[in-house]
Amino acid sequence: MPRPFPYDAARTAIAIAYTNNRLIADSVLPRVPVGAETFKWMKFSKTERLELVNDSVSRKGLTPEVEFSATEETAKTEDHGLQDGIPQSDIDNAPENYDPLDHATEGLTDLILLNREVRAAKVLFDPRNYGSVQELEAAMKFSNKDADLLAYLLELLDRPMMRPNTLTIGRAEWTQLRTNRAFVAAMHGNSGDRGTLTTQQVAELLELENVFVGEARFNKAQKGKPPEIARAWTDHAAFTYLDGQADTMNGRMTWGLTAEFGERFTGTWWDKDIGLRGGEVVRVGESVKELGVAPDCGLLLKNVL
Repeated sequence: MPRPFPYDAARTAIAIAYTNNRLIADSVLPRVPVGAETFKWMKFSKTERLELVNDSVSRKGLTPEVEFSATEETAKTEDHGLQDGIPQSDIDNAPENYDPLDHATEGLTDLILLNREVRAAKVLFDPRNYGSVQELEAAMKFSNKDADLLAYLLELLDRPMMRPNTLTIGRAEWTQLRTNRAFVAAMHGNSGDRGTLTTQQVAELLELENVFVGEARFNKAQKGKPPEIARAWTDHAAFTYLDGQADTMNGRMTWGLTAEFGERFTGTWWDKDIGLRGGEVVRVGESVKELGVAPDCGLLLKNVL
């Protein structure tokens, strides 16, 4: 498709490769490609494959026939992009081995990914996206070291129709869970008063495949106001079933995904109105939509601290 500005292949590679290791959105809502901005995804019945159907066949009789149905849902990717204008004087006077356009590309990409992280957290921690939601009573808060959270969580994980294989949790909530006495005692064979657990050890005890700990912070204050730093992942814990091979049409069951139209890109062009001598504009953008598609594949624990 023709574009009003030239793509910059080298800086597009920077935009794609540049990642903040503390961001988890691509793990908890994996990206899957879609062929157009407006796309369809298949919502399959949760009961059809659980029904007991008569499959007896007599010696010369007809084999019973079944048909699987699905509801076609429509969604649209959303465009997200930022740009920065770099005066030609900055480019001309840049120190050796420093490219202002590359630096701008990395900074813009970081901001776009942070916005995505906040959107992903809102999708993961939205009770409307879950078939099972549990508000924790005081005795079972993660901050209660004496709570037998291991037995409690194992029981809760049996509730969803598809047992979750992934835990997504914020850093503050994770610190309390990994030091819970019941967890520490089960893994280390002591009283539970000493020691901590890794994500791999918690995954082993809860029979999960993944534990993702969100650490992103953002400034939620309005522009011009004093900074107000908040955590993107906070208050809740999400248990979801994720299938890395699922997409919008193949019917594989997964709690959520991110539809992506095209790849993240960088474009650059000359703008004569930047400063006295003009300059270069750098734009980074992507078209994505974060979706929770199978509520019965998840369990949300609310207000765990």
